[in-house]
Amino acid sequence: MKTKTRVLRENSAYSVLINAVINRVGIESVEDINNHGMDGGFSGFIYYEETHKFAMRHRKLIKQLLYETAESLGEDVLTFVKHFVVFRNDKMDREEEGDLFSYLGNGRPEPGRVTNIIAWFAAEEVCQWFDE
Repeated sequence: MKTKTRVLRENSAYSVLINAVINRVGIESVEDINNHGMDGGFSGFIYYEETHKFAMRHRKLIKQLLYETAESLGEDVLTFVKHFVVFRNDKMDREEEGDLFSYLGNGRPEPGRVTNIIAWFAAEEVCQWFDE
């Protein structure tokens, strides 16, 4: 596993997001998150209220990460997010699409699955940067 110093150096544009994730889940949880994903329940990422606050507080960097990741896969952000595991069996409805558009457009989405999964996405991406 890479050190936090190395991850910060390699991903300096995301230093605030990296620190925010690690401060919430702890460096000792990174390997578990990489192996099992965020749905295992990690401190600061369990309840919609806390994931919503995280997603809103770090919106600029998370949006940048969403767009970069979607583009690297040849997808637009809406399609990319709709393919997240949480939406595979229980499709994103119109209200959730509205929340996603609101989030991406700097509006005020409701706390719920959309901001929850966006916060989880950010945490999982940050944790993956620690993987060798």
